[in-house]
Amino acid sequence: MMIKNNYIWMGLVIFAVVSVVVYVKLQAQKMPNVMVSKAPEIIVISGVGTIEAKEIVVLAPKTTSKIQELFADEGDVIREGQVLAKMEISELRGNLQESTANIAKNRAQMGSQKAIIEELKAKKNLADITLTRYTTLLSDGFVTQAEFDSAQASAKSAAAQLISASENLKSFEYDIEKSIATRTSQEGKIDDLTLRSPFDGIVVSRNFETGSTVSAGMAVFRLANPKTLWIKTYIDERQSAKVKQGQSATVTLRSFPDQKFTGKVVRIGVESDRMTEERIVYITLDTLPYPIHIGEQAEAVIDTSSQSKTQL
Repeated sequence: MMIKNNYIWMGLVIFAVVSVVVYVKLQAQKMPNVMVSKAPEIIVISGVGTIEAKEIVVLAPKTTSKIQELFADEGDVIREGQVLAKMEISELRGNLQESTANIAKNRAQMGSQKAIIEELKAKKNLADITLTRYTTLLSDGFVTQAEFDSAQASAKSAAAQLISASENLKSFEYDIEKSIATRTSQEGKIDDLTLRSPFDGIVVSRNFETGSTVSAGMAVFRLANPKTLWIKTYIDERQSAKVKQGQSATVTLRSFPDQKFTGKVVRIGVESDRMTEERIVYITLDTLPYPIHIGEQAEAVIDTSSQSKTQL
């Protein structure tokens, strides 16, 4: 009897399992097909960076000198050729005056020497004529040998004096050229001590005050060319592959939090930061804000769906 009951229970269990399997299959056939979609591709990439200038120059004297006058300060907008500082040139001015005086002196001496040369030319010409005449007269016996020798010596002496005077004239001409070169060099040094802006730009920093002694090559001013300003942006390496030159970007500056500036990607760094695992992307702005501050933090959003162009 017990064995019979076991078979009955086993039959009920098998029937239940089969019923469940059949039900699941029937329900699966009734369910609609589900499409598995890929996650939407990121089309904007953001990064944080700073305002930088591609072209920053320093204005410095080429010789050690003291600042006489300053005409610009940090933050000033300047124009190409504008005088920003004058250095002390009293010593150079004295050397310049000395060179000018030497030129005038040598030119006066050269004028006198030219007059002497003309006189010696006439003397030599007369001596040559006399020697020619005495040569004929000697052959005819009208002059003595001593008279002929004297005429010959006079002709040689006149020729030697003319050569010497001509050499002296060359020496004066050389001295004049040397003095002119010295004066030109001194004028160049004086001009170098007048510091002028090489372009329309902005004074980033003024490092000395009037009366300061500045060594050769030390920067009195640092200037930025606003035409070369861009946003140096740091982008995560995992997203950087989507960034291309020419893609449009929107930039927000901390000093203008409610204003957005449009721009585009103009350069992508080839070397990543090994510590932060970020790549540098450079963005230029279509319109520059004013005032603008080098090093100010900026937030950039790059539209990777926009058309990219190769930088020329």
